[in-house]
Amino acid sequence: MKYIYLLLISCIIFSCSTDTNENDSIDNYNRIAILENLTNNIIIPSYEQLQSKMIQLNISSFDFKASQNSSNLTALRKSWKETYIAWQYVEMFNLGKAEEIDFNKAMNTYPCNTTIINQNISNSQYNLSSSDYSSWSSQGLPAVDYMLYGLDNDSNNILNIYSGNDGEKNLNYLEDIISQMLDNTNKVTEYWKNNKDLIISSNGNTATSSLNLLTNDFIYFYEKGIRANKIGIPCGRWDNWDTYPIGVEAYYRKDLSKQLTLSAINSCVQFFSGVGLNTGTDGQSFDDYLNDINGDNDLTNDIINKLTTAEEKINSLDNNFTLQMSTDNTKMVEAYDALQKVVVHLKTDMLISLSITVDYADADGD
Repeated sequence: MKYIYLLLISCIIFSCSTDTNENDSIDNYNRIAILENLTNNIIIPSYEQLQSKMIQLNISSFDFKASQNSSNLTALRKSWKETYIAWQYVEMFNLGKAEEIDFNKAMNTYPCNTTIINQNISNSQYNLSSSDYSSWSSQGLPAVDYMLYGLDNDSNNILNIYSGNDGEKNLNYLEDIISQMLDNTNKVTEYWKNNKDLIISSNGNTATSSLNLLTNDFIYFYEKGIRANKIGIPCGRWDNWDTYPIGVEAYYRKDLSKQLTLSAINSCVQFFSGVGLNTGTDGQSFDDYLNDINGDNDLTNDIINKLTTAEEKINSLDNNFTLQMSTDNTKMVEAYDALQKVVVHLKTDMLISLSITVDYADADGD
């Protein structure tokens, strides 16, 4: 596991002060400059942004538990939406504490399992820290989506559910899953703040070096998290062209799927280009590294241009991906194809240029 790898790196760094540079790279590029920019200007600010949104979501859930009215439901839904958008900017960083506690799986396993959610509410017996699919699929942002939008199509009826006979059980479960999300977010945010110097100093080109791990997480998120999960699986690319409407992100909210996908694409563009989340400043990142190694910016331009094309294809879709698939699924497939063209550059051309090996299993023929 990557968490173990970083612990091993920590032991090496602190026990062998004469060998702090593990660089086995075939080039002399300043990887520390990249790691400093990515860590200080993108990763930590992104987690802090999510943490801030999660704190507000937690407050909104307290207000709603105290009084189940239309105003508090609207505020809770708004906080959930803002949190889900902020989540798109950290989901790719699945290492260290995030990997150790299954942060990504607990936060965004979709579609959620409504059968398990309803059982948990009814029985009031559940372990949200359990590392298994039944736990992951019954909590996180998709579970909140179900509890805020999926209990009924009418907001008034949802309010009646929360204020009815089983209202307290529903309120308790909603509060618990949001509290768990906040607790996990705090743990991962603090991990990055406390270990940033260690992560930055791991500047070599080995399987366990920081930039290699981040590069693989970045490509995995783009390939699996965006291309496959957000577009490919729902539109039928993985099931003999049968669409899978319930597989879209934010299924119960209906009109948020496109915005989440565009936010995820934007997070990838910023990460690849080294653009600071809060500053907007273009710092050292993969684009600079590739330009230096290849002696030109052809590959960088190809990646950015194809990402722009994919973004345009996604922008042409309906806000409601489920509706888009039912009216014209061809456009969803076209968006998938545009996303796929970037995968080839990232997973083949970029990794070859950087002499980085893929560290995750690949079974879909890319």
